[in-house]
Amino acid sequence: MVSYITNILYKYVFSKIKFFLPSKYTCNKNNDINSRIDRWKIIVLLVLQLISLILTVAFLFRTYGFNLSSSIFMYRSSSTGEDAVALPSMVKLLRRIALSSGYIITYLYLNGIVYKNKKNRLLELICILLAILNGFMLGGRGDGIQIIIAAIVQYIALKVYSSNQKRILPVKDVLKVIIILAIIVASFTQLGELLGREMDFLNYNDYIAVYLSAELKNLDIFISSGSYGHPISKSLTLYSIINSLGGILHQPQWIHDFDIPFRYYGGYALGNVGTIFYPFFYDGGLMGVIIYTSFMAFFCQIGYMKFVEADKKSQLNLMFIFYSYLAYIIVFSFFSNKFYEIIFNTSFIWCVVSWVLVKYFLMRIKVKV
Repeated sequence: MVSYITNILYKYVFSKIKFFLPSKYTCNKNNDINSRIDRWKIIVLLVLQLISLILTVAFLFRTYGFNLSSSIFMYRSSSTGEDAVALPSMVKLLRRIALSSGYIITYLYLNGIVYKNKKNRLLELICILLAILNGFMLGGRGDGIQIIIAAIVQYIALKVYSSNQKRILPVKDVLKVIIILAIIVASFTQLGELLGREMDFLNYNDYIAVYLSAELKNLDIFISSGSYGHPISKSLTLYSIINSLGGILHQPQWIHDFDIPFRYYGGYALGNVGTIFYPFFYDGGLMGVIIYTSFMAFFCQIGYMKFVEADKKSQLNLMFIFYSYLAYIIVFSFFSNKFYEIIFNTSFIWCVVSWVLVKYFLMRIKVKV
């Protein structure tokens, strides 16, 4: 039903709407996007990535000491406590632009591979690696993995688009994707150790098993308890935006904790994750699941339709970038409430603003060097 309604609305309403910035320039659709990107602009973004990384490392060393893994772990451990030390505003701003630009540079790099344009390729690759490294630098794996997932989605879409054969992907490209995903899973514990996490208490098989199943057990325990149905001011689904509005509108009663307890079962630590459905049930029971799931499905379907119809060769289409960004959120919804945590958050607004600025810089700024 949601899919049917979405298709109708898209056909008569959303297909007419220009998302983000409409294009004010024309281009030769026979040329790929890299042919119109000046080398010096990629260098500027690379320098920005490097400065962001250096300032982040300098902040960690200055605040927590010169052991990088320990500094990352200490920052992450204290980031939500009363003794948390906030990133300087300038570092935070640079990191937002650096991470956001990573998705655009990834698209340019993959576009160059698919359409066999080597212009700026090495610089773009270095930019991508720095963006991923920036994503890991504060202890979370999410930002870095999100760029990698976006790259996989972009590559598949570009290959299908370039072949002019709908829904067909060569076997060798499928194998490439499988290998990349296998490497990510295989390196999960090692990456955790590099980011300062203690991983010795579980062997690899147990760690992956707990990581993939803990959220389902937590959801099962919560549903069995039957304690769901809470006011919107205590919402877990809209936790980030409710707390932000509480601060902006001076409503302290809206500001609340993320009330998912840390659980143990059978001698294993399950954490405090419960798939995307935990907060839906918490907020409104079965009706909450129906409403929140329907909205998410509608939103993602519109994004997908814009993604499919985007010119993936000669245009820097931000809806294409957005859906590749959204792919990680959809995939990791099995883990927690990624969709509402990330999309209904002021950080996402800054991400979109950064995309618009980076696109304007790449496509509209003209300087002869």
